[in-house]
Amino acid sequence: MAMSLEQTVVKNLECGYLCSESVIKGAAENMGITWDRLPAIATGLGGGIGGMASVCGALTGAVLALGLINGRNTPDQDPFACTGLAQKLVESFNDRFKSIDCADILGVDIRTEEGRNYAMAQGLVNLPCKDCCVFVARYIAENMSESR
Repeated sequence: MAMSLEQTVVKNLECGYLCSESVIKGAAENMGITWDRLPAIATGLGGGIGGMASVCGALTGAVLALGLINGRNTPDQDPFACTGLAQKLVESFNDRFKSIDCADILGVDIRTEEGRNYAMAQGLVNLPCKDCCVFVARYIAENMSESR
């Protein structure tokens, strides 16, 4: 039995992928897209874009995933099919977590050695990161079925 997108994303987290990597890898796998560099394109988004604790990696990974599903490949295609979904995702994510920034959601500043050590010792699966990943995975799954 195939895993749901949510289960795949959580499995990726449990295997040690960052939030951003877990989401894009899970979405691609769910769509049948295989490319061994997919998690790599999202690595720099982890920890709130470059580990700067800004925009949540799960959220930015989800925006990449929405691009896989609804993005355009030529300039003559409508970009709003994707950007509109991304905007709605960001708004609902902000409503749910009261911020889109990693530092606010985690409650710890991972830009510091102490904050990074704390987060790594806890593990992403045991931090709000898991909830963020599950939230965006559900959103992506809903929009995958609508776009196919």
